Amino acid sequence: MSRTGALFLLLPCLILAEDLGATRRISNRLTPHTIQSADSQSAQQSPSAATPESDSLSLKGDEVEQSLWRNARTYLDLPTSELVTQIKELHGLVPEDNPNQLSLLLDRIGKSCVDLLQHTPNLASREKQKTTEWIFAPLDPTKLQPELAHPKYEEQEFEYLLLAHQTERGKTLQEYRTDKHGQPIQDPASRGGQMTQGFVTEWLQMLPANQSQARFRYLGRQELLHRNVFVIAFAQIPGKVRTPATFVLDGKPVHLLFQGILWVDETDSRIVRMIESLLAPRNDVGLSNLTTKISFDAVFIPNAEIRLWLPKEVTIHWHYRAHEVEQRHDYSNYHLYAVNSKIVLQ
Repeated sequence: MSRTGALFLLLPCLILAEDLGATRRISNRLTPHTIQSADSQSAQQSPSAATPESDSLSLKGDEVEQSLWRNARTYLDLPTSELVTQIKELHGLVPEDNPNQLSLLLDRIGKSCVDLLQHTPNLASREKQKTTEWIFAPLDPTKLQPELAHPKYEEQEFEYLLLAHQTERGKTLQEYRTDKHGQPIQDPASRGGQMTQGFVTEWLQMLPANQSQARFRYLGRQELLHRNVFVIAFAQIPGKVRTPATFVLDGKPVHLLFQGILWVDETDSRIVRMIESLLAPRNDVGLSNLTTKISFDAVFIPNAEIRLWLPKEVTIHWHYRAHEVEQRHDYSNYHLYAVNSKIVLQ
């Protein structure tokens, strides 16, 4: 797969307590970042300052995109039985129709996210990334379906950094990758050009100030990994999302909106699992599917004597033109990270 056709998925990696703050991007290029200690001026810049002007997009300007989102049939519109059939992770759901439960749950989830944000220190972990890519052969008119080539596999390992900064606008979390020597990786893409990043902070979508950017629906209860959980569906609202995901191919930006399912622990309102899919396929640009699945777990941080709710496994699956790609990330060995020096990506 050529670099021109490569996909890069960057979920929000600079997030303020009162706003998601950074544009999520799928792109065939990367913007260099500068990382400095928390007391530096660079660390206190607004998220928009770190995003190229060409990527500072508004969902209000493109009638084609607006039509796609406006006509989307979301998880909030489907009957529960159809949702359970469509999303295998919902098998075992006990449906409940309780509108009053939703507002109470959203309030509790928002407070748990605020608490987690306030207690998150500078962290490092080991990240294993496995990429599998299939390429469809040209369609043979004598066959009903296109043929898949043999899959290509690639495995990579990174040191993953999550750095917390206190700014005038609130607390920020920034994500980076380094090699085993601690040197920053400017382009952590696979040989096929696939790169995804930004999942450890994905739960910040549920901060109270960010919840107004989506609609929600309470689905019911379920047992998940020996936990009793509440299940909630959500869908981003066109025109309300301040920093939408962006797909960039050959310099052309395309907006993306998402819908998804949340599994929330009944006891402490922590997110146990999160699934996100496109609000509507972008067949106009060849992106027919993009699904992210994130599994969270309680992680004890040595020397900090705290237990944080962090991602353990992330799987991203997408179809782009003749390519089907699955990328899995496994995070382990979370520990405190000391910021002692300035890291600059040239």
